[in-house]
Amino acid sequence: MARDRANINTNIHTDQDWRDLTIAEQHLYWLLSTHPDLNYVGVVDWRTARLSAMAADATREGLQATAESLQDKRFVFIDEDTEEILVRSFMRHDGLLKQPKLSISMVNAYGSVASKYIREVVTFELQRLFAEFPEWAAFRQEKVMALVKGKGTDMAAFTHGVTPAFTLNVAQADPLPTTTATTTTTEDKSSTRPTGPDEFDRWYSAYPRKVDKGHARTAFKAARKKTSLEVLMAGVERFAHESQGTEAKYLAYPATWLNGERWEDTTPEQTVVTGPWSKDFHQTGTHS
Repeated sequence: MARDRANINTNIHTDQDWRDLTIAEQHLYWLLSTHPDLNYVGVVDWRTARLSAMAADATREGLQATAESLQDKRFVFIDEDTEEILVRSFMRHDGLLKQPKLSISMVNAYGSVASKYIREVVTFELQRLFAEFPEWAAFRQEKVMALVKGKGTDMAAFTHGVTPAFTLNVAQADPLPTTTATTTTTEDKSSTRPTGPDEFDRWYSAYPRKVDKGHARTAFKAARKKTSLEVLMAGVERFAHESQGTEAKYLAYPATWLNGERWEDTTPEQTVVTGPWSKDFHQTGTHS
């Protein structure tokens, strides 16, 4: 059932994180939060062409950039593959988990989400809410608790190149952490230094498939903590050379290439390929 109203807490204006957003970011957040197709877990189609038609001066490029910034600030989470976007704190503030009937609608909405990554993030948020508000009516529903007991993953796992996950043990007494903190320690400290926008732009311009730039940017930041810009540039230039003549749709997404540490791949001269080589480039996910 489509929503015909949205619950907006006016105390949002006292939150400093909200005040630190730009007017464009705040507008996009309102647009998503009040969208008539937003479902009961806070997910709506992410189609910039349609959303840009809802304001006279909006552009697809502007919406994309704004959404990527909102994602960096943890207000939304995007899955470009399934064209879905999650308003991360929707269930916390909408009040639906306090109402038994709407809680079941939430479970049904969860099942309609195509993105496995968004479903894991939703589960993580449910686990946090259960730890904070176990008295809410939703958590007396068997179907809701089945979701709570599932695999929950902080969105940072997908936007910053790490993969922490949390599965709730309902019997445990300790509350859930509000965030996960899985980090990778490398021995080479010299390569860990601030990443400027020029570095990413230089690397991205050399990558032979231009797609999913937002995830590529965050994956690049994570990669720079592991190795130097020179190594990343040498790897992408080698990959671009080896990929000549291959259709773009068979090439790895930029974020997939970075998250897979593909800059360490061997060259054709160093290895013998015995299978159909083109399959190595056939990547359909953005978070591998």
